[in-house]
Amino acid sequence: MSIRAKRLLVLLLIILKEAGPTAACSSSCSSDCDCSSRGLTSVPQDLPTTITRLVLHLNAITALSRSDFSRYRNLGRLDASSNQISIINNGTFHDLTSLTYLYLSNNQLTNLTADMFEGLRNLQVLWLHHNQLKSLPADIFEGLGSLRNLFLSHNQLSSLPDGIFEGLGSLGDLRLDQNQLSNLSASIFEGLGRLGGVFLSDNQLSSLPATIFKGLDSLQDLRLDRNQLRNLPPGIFEGLGSLRVLILNQNRLSNIPADMFEGLGNLQELYLATNQLSSLPANLFQGLGSLQRLWLQQNQLTALPAGIFEGFSNLQYLYLHENQFSILPTDTFLGLDSLLLLYLGRNQLSSLQPDMFEGLDNLQQLYLYQNQLTVLPAGIFEGLNSLHYLWLDQNQLPSLPAGIFEGLGSLQYLYLSNNPWQCDCRMAPFKRMMMNGSYPLANIRCAGPAHLAGKDLRQDVSLADMICERTTVGYTSRSTSTPVAETEALPTTQPQMTKTNGGTTPGKLPLFFSLLLLMVVGESDISIWKYRHLSDTVT
Repeated sequence: MSIRAKRLLVLLLIILKEAGPTAACSSSCSSDCDCSSRGLTSVPQDLPTTITRLVLHLNAITALSRSDFSRYRNLGRLDASSNQISIINNGTFHDLTSLTYLYLSNNQLTNLTADMFEGLRNLQVLWLHHNQLKSLPADIFEGLGSLRNLFLSHNQLSSLPDGIFEGLGSLGDLRLDQNQLSNLSASIFEGLGRLGGVFLSDNQLSSLPATIFKGLDSLQDLRLDRNQLRNLPPGIFEGLGSLRVLILNQNRLSNIPADMFEGLGNLQELYLATNQLSSLPANLFQGLGSLQRLWLQQNQLTALPAGIFEGFSNLQYLYLHENQFSILPTDTFLGLDSLLLLYLGRNQLSSLQPDMFEGLDNLQQLYLYQNQLTVLPAGIFEGLNSLHYLWLDQNQLPSLPAGIFEGLGSLQYLYLSNNPWQCDCRMAPFKRMMMNGSYPLANIRCAGPAHLAGKDLRQDVSLADMICERTTVGYTSRSTSTPVAETEALPTTQPQMTKTNGGTTPGKLPLFFSLLLLMVVGESDISIWKYRHLSDTVT
């Protein structure tokens, strides 16, 4: 670009700036006028009267009145979100009968008049979230029969008048989350048969009427998380056969009736995390064959009934971490052929059943961190050919069975830190695996033997250092060139004593060799009892 062209460009920018935001907004308008982020304190009045879309997003407008929009009667979409609007005068939108989208979110509204939306019979989307509304008139939505989306979240509503949603038969998405609602009437959603989503998260609900969701045949997404629910009435979800997502996280539920989820055959995601559940009925999840994700973490579960996950052939994500499991039956995960992720971290598991993960051919992530595991059965991970991530850190493992990770061809990350590793001959096979660079391992420090304590197994310890002490009859030897664990098991009992005609001799050695052993090794290296007994046999 030439110097002259650059100067012309700078001059043009200066002219546009001096013309002001309204002129710049006006010059770019046709039917769609975007006046966002221009520092406006009022609605521009020099725009084409034929515009159908007006965006006033991110300005400094504080009030709206009827005269602001009387010249723009063809508006179909009006976005006044993210301003500082605290006042909307009576009749402001009365001339906008073609309006289908109205965005008033992220303002400072504290109250709305009963006739504010009167005449907006074509309105389909109304956003009022992120304001400071404390209450709503009972008939504020009267006549809005075309409304499909109503967002009232992030306000300060403590109650809703009976019948406030009456006549909203087309409503498909209702968001009431992030308010202060403490109770709801049984008929609050009556007549909303097309409702697909109800968001009631982050309120103060401690109970719900048993029939509150009756007639919501189209409901697919129900969110009740982060409330104060202590129990759920039997049959509260009856008839919700279309439900796909049910979120009950972060309540105070201590028990759930066995038939609570009966009839929810299309449910795909069930959230029960962060409650006070200490046990689950054996058939609680019966019939939930479409379930793909199940959250049960952060409860007080100590055991799982046999077969509780039976029929979960579509389950992909199972979260059981931060409970109080100390042991799980072998068949706990039997039949979960589609499982991709299994979270068992932060429990009290001290051991694992050898065949616990058998059949989980598609498992990609397995979390076993922060338990109390002291040993892993050989072959525990056999068949997990799809495993990418394995967390075993923060347990009490002193060593690993030889070849325990063999066959895990898809493994990318292996977490083993913060275990009391004994870097003797038992860990030599694993050291060899580290030397091959199979996995990105780090921060695996030895807790013992004493001469290796605190050293990094990968960088500071050689195979020659990884020795085991072996106690034999009469003397102690140390294996240096070949660790004991790689050739034979360490002895756990004393050598067998065999009865003969003359007495008892060590092992099965003939008398001649026993005498020879005595002569070579010496009495100081053989117990006095054995020596005397041997002497009696000779005489």
